Amino acid sequence: MPSFLRGIGLIALLSCQRPPNWLDEAPLIGMRVKDDAGRILYLKRPPTRVALCTPEAIGLWSKAGLFSYVVAACAGMGEESRLFYLPCMDSLALPDALFRSKAEWIWTSHPSFLQREHPFAHTSYVFSPRSTKDWLTHLGMLGKVYDIPSISLLADSLLHSIELLSVSARKGRRFRVLVLCPADPVAFLTHHHPLASLIDEAGGSIPYTGSLPIQTFPAETLLHSPPDILLVPEGASELLNDLLTQYPDAYTFPAVQYKRIFSIEKWMIEAPFTDPVRGFYTLLQIIHPEIGNSSLSQPARNNVENRTQKNTD
Repeated sequence: MPSFLRGIGLIALLSCQRPPNWLDEAPLIGMRVKDDAGRILYLKRPPTRVALCTPEAIGLWSKAGLFSYVVAACAGMGEESRLFYLPCMDSLALPDALFRSKAEWIWTSHPSFLQREHPFAHTSYVFSPRSTKDWLTHLGMLGKVYDIPSISLLADSLLHSIELLSVSARKGRRFRVLVLCPADPVAFLTHHHPLASLIDEAGGSIPYTGSLPIQTFPAETLLHSPPDILLVPEGASELLNDLLTQYPDAYTFPAVQYKRIFSIEKWMIEAPFTDPVRGFYTLLQIIHPEIGNSSLSQPARNNVENRTQKNTD
């Protein structure tokens, strides 16, 4: 065969071959990632200047041990948020603060960042997880972006443990859960609240529907689905007295009669996806203690604490 024909054949063969997978996965030469809005973003390199415009993302980056790359973040989560203050609730001051931070990657849950005319539309990553699985998927993605396999392995290990525990919890009784919230009169969480998805994963349910994540209900609604478990924000025990005063029939609730009343940390109500892994295990021990205290859940809890500490160090 003439040499020029062999050359043509070689070119044709190469043109039919697909590019190797690592072209889409290797962080050092670029990577494509998909955010919660379904958009595909291309990262030329692992971002070293990151801005977090949603409090929930702060917990994710801290869990990954990658907070050293964060140059600015929302206030709202302990010491780390005060080190990198970002005026996320001020729509006028936020753009200027982001420009000054020179962030390469901006995590947000605000829809305005998706508009084409927005100055940060191309660098924005929409972070709005709806379940623990979603949250852990993002954690695994960060491990791939920064080429740290231990982070991806941590995400996979936690996801496997939580799925097993969630399946076991959902096979049992679906306890009705009522979450009290500070208000006058006292308000309750509806199934629209993000915490409802964690309660569902832990084998409970919030049967109370409404147009808002937090609202009041008539007494008939509560009597129709009397709660088996009451959750009260930490340091707000007076809410229980308010409930019994405003709803005298609450004395007949199984949660009150059998004293299944528990205190939860405020962040679980204000921003439950700051750390949904911790929230899930907390709720599992409350709703299904026979599973949460079993040997099956012990390795997962130790895994969270030990591996997170190792990443943080």
